[in-house]
Amino acid sequence: MKLSNNFSLKELTASQTADRKGINNNPNEDQINKLKLLCEKVLQPIRDHYGKVVTVSSGYRSVELCEAIGSSKNSQHAKAEAADFEIFGLSNAELCKWISDNLEFDQMILEYHKLDEPNSGWIHCSYKAEDNRKQILRAYRNESGKTCYEAYDPN
Repeated sequence: MKLSNNFSLKELTASQTADRKGINNNPNEDQINKLKLLCEKVLQPIRDHYGKVVTVSSGYRSVELCEAIGSSKNSQHAKAEAADFEIFGLSNAELCKWISDNLEFDQMILEYHKLDEPNSGWIHCSYKAEDNRKQILRAYRNESGKTCYEAYDPN
């Protein structure tokens, strides 16, 4: 099933962990509609602008899958509102700036990006049907290896 011109339901629900552990990662109709919105409002405009493949590493994750990988069952991934992605060969900081300047979104996190490694990390971006916050954060690991979040200004 196509969610937009260049994105499919299979792509947004793919999970090696779910396959390996036999976890059902099939969204319901409401969740599929939310994934369509995410594709139409965030992923497809990025694909159209850059004319390059947007590689989705994580899209929808069922509550069971979120728990299996140590993520929160309240994650926007479990609500079918978020995807983690990148465009190979494009700095994730540059992609974050373009999204910030051009798209509506709820939350965007520049995850584990290192300034001296432009292709490091990835983008987490979510979209809701209403009340999008346009919150931008950066995720990094502190000295003890704990993930920390801080406000991020891509400009």
